[in-house]
Amino acid sequence: MKKHKKISEYDSENLTFALLEDILKENINMRHLNIICHLPLYMLIQDYSLLNEEESKYAANINTHIDFLIYNRVSKQPVLAIETDSYTFHKSGTSQSERDIKKDRILELYGISLVRLSTIGSNEKKIIGDKLSEVLHLH
Repeated sequence: MKKHKKISEYDSENLTFALLEDILKENINMRHLNIICHLPLYMLIQDYSLLNEEESKYAANINTHIDFLIYNRVSKQPVLAIETDSYTFHKSGTSQSERDIKKDRILELYGISLVRLSTIGSNEKKIIGDKLSEVLHLH
């Protein structure tokens, strides 16, 4: 962990960032990718024509962000969004869970793949690697 920079006040996000860096470095087919941390959603989604009023308001909120966006450093196109979710904060029925559903729908509408990682989950490296391989058609 020491060889990776600290990008968040949350250990879970720092661990996810370190994992993402390792995945991209270890796979020669992913060296054209880069990571942005805490990207405001309004910087990614600029055309709100696919969204309803509530979704548009949520997407335009300056506090709404994606924890990590993996993008193609050549084309600047998004490849994969990654969210690190605290189990208690994001559990079903919470207001955060409702926001998560909105964000999931918005990303889906715009064709941006998403992986949600739980802080109580495991096998994250395989999950992310498999999803990146799928999105990049490496299978």
